[in-house]
Amino acid sequence: CGYEHTLALDSDGRAYAWGDNNCGQIGCRYKSYYIWTPIEIEFSNNYKIQSIYCCYNSSFAITSDGHVFSWGNNYDHELGHNINDDKQENENTILYPTKNEDNSNINDNLNDSNFKTQFIEMSAIGSGGFGTVFKVKHRLDDKIYAVKRLQFGDFNEENKLKVLREVKSLAKLDTDFVVKYYNSWLESNHLYIQMEFCAQNLRSLLTDKAIVFARQPEDEMNIFEYFISCQIFTELLESVQYLHESNPVIIHRDLKPGNILIDPNFKCNRCVKLCDFGLATAHNTDGHTDSRYEHSVVGTRRYIAPEVYSGKYNHKSDIYSLYIIGEQLFDIDFQSSQTFQANESVLKSYLLCIYRTLLAMMSTPFWRQRPECRQVLAKHKEWSIDKTVVTKQKEFNSRLIGIITV
Repeated sequence: CGYEHTLALDSDGRAYAWGDNNCGQIGCRYKSYYIWTPIEIEFSNNYKIQSIYCCYNSSFAITSDGHVFSWGNNYDHELGHNINDDKQENENTILYPTKNEDNSNINDNLNDSNFKTQFIEMSAIGSGGFGTVFKVKHRLDDKIYAVKRLQFGDFNEENKLKVLREVKSLAKLDTDFVVKYYNSWLESNHLYIQMEFCAQNLRSLLTDKAIVFARQPEDEMNIFEYFISCQIFTELLESVQYLHESNPVIIHRDLKPGNILIDPNFKCNRCVKLCDFGLATAHNTDGHTDSRYEHSVVGTRRYIAPEVYSGKYNHKSDIYSLYIIGEQLFDIDFQSSQTFQANESVLKSYLLCIYRTLLAMMSTPFWRQRPECRQVLAKHKEWSIDKTVVTKQKEFNSRLIGIITV
């Protein structure tokens, strides 16, 4: 997917396009604001297409015998048609697939996929019902990325829609709150999505946290662990707030520890980023979502708000998911008659406050009364320990480094 246009390739080597066409990126020989239904792209000499690629407002295709076609926005010569600056003013856009003569037969070894040509596969870091995520190293810039590979050709139409929704969501969400999207392409019935690599997710961190702080399951967390938990929860609330205050509102619908990435490099003074937008949807805050949320992957039902099963819900279903994640992060069990016997007296009052905060975020069956992320963050000082309190402790820096690098 590009910024607002999409290409698709069938098993017979035919390419289709739809979406924004203001720069001719659809390839239909004219400009228009939107093409609402997929149209087949015509290539000279009836070439069979092997791979297709979307950039911001331009499109590319590689034929089975290695020829390259490109079309769409060419303002900065990104199409590679060797048009000099004297002619560039009249060639800012190319409205139909045009063969790049200088780049023909670019794929000398057709047995090597674009994935293998561009990247060195280092390890598989995750897998699920849709595909596998790889940690890779780019052969040219030597940077580390995550590439998700999905068996797109075998999907039914519903699953194809979910995958394309994820790509379009990532392409539009250019923010520090969401994992960064770089590129996507189709080849050999697989869809590849190139993204920012983050070394950890919240699921692994929750496992490691008690180990780093040498806490047994029956023990209360100390002030250091509570501070780290507050920092993570704050950044998570800020990330979901960004989605909910977008226009239109975006409901993630699949918030869980495995979809919350941790960047140990603290870029932009943040470490939490959201990922996996295959079920995300735009939402009109004046109404309710009409369709049911159906997701059969084992382990995610725990995070689904009860009202979702009735088919009537809004963005506050994400707040319920945050409540469940908060339970795990702060080691609170609402199903038991839990009491707080914190060793530090200052910590006990904060634990009681986060307990009440999470209880409000649950608000079942009165889900409309759940607070917005902004409202929870507005009371941040009531449930979160100030950094100056813990940084005075000698153990703080070693504990902080341990939790993000374990």
